[in-house]
Amino acid sequence: SYELMERTLKVYVYREGDKAIMHSPILSGLYASEGWFMKHMEASKQFVTTDPKNAHLFYLPFSSQRLVDALWVPKSSYGNLIQYLSNYVDMIAGKHHFWNRTGGADHFLVACHDWVYAFPT
Repeated sequence: SYELMERTLKVYVYREGDKAIMHSPILSGLYASEGWFMKHMEASKQFVTTDPKNAHLFYLPFSSQRLVDALWVPKSSYGNLIQYLSNYVDMIAGKHHFWNRTGGADHFLVACHDWVYAFPT
């Protein structure tokens, strides 16, 4: 049930990453939803665990707007942004053995809805 999930769900939040991109939420405007999620998740005593052995999910605290502000060159492709995130994931996978227990399937990030257009499938 929903109540059981709320009592038992544990999320490990990665501490790695450039603080300007990975841990600095924007709390107003179009990107506020990802910012507020990050702020509340990182501060949660109910859901967050510091022990990855207890985690059901692993959160990559990422701000799409901070990434764009820091790295995107106007009128360019998004290649450098994609490379940054790829390097970040590679660093996490190489440093933390628990990434590899599911190949990252139990990991997530939160990004604003319009960001999907930057990464065509």
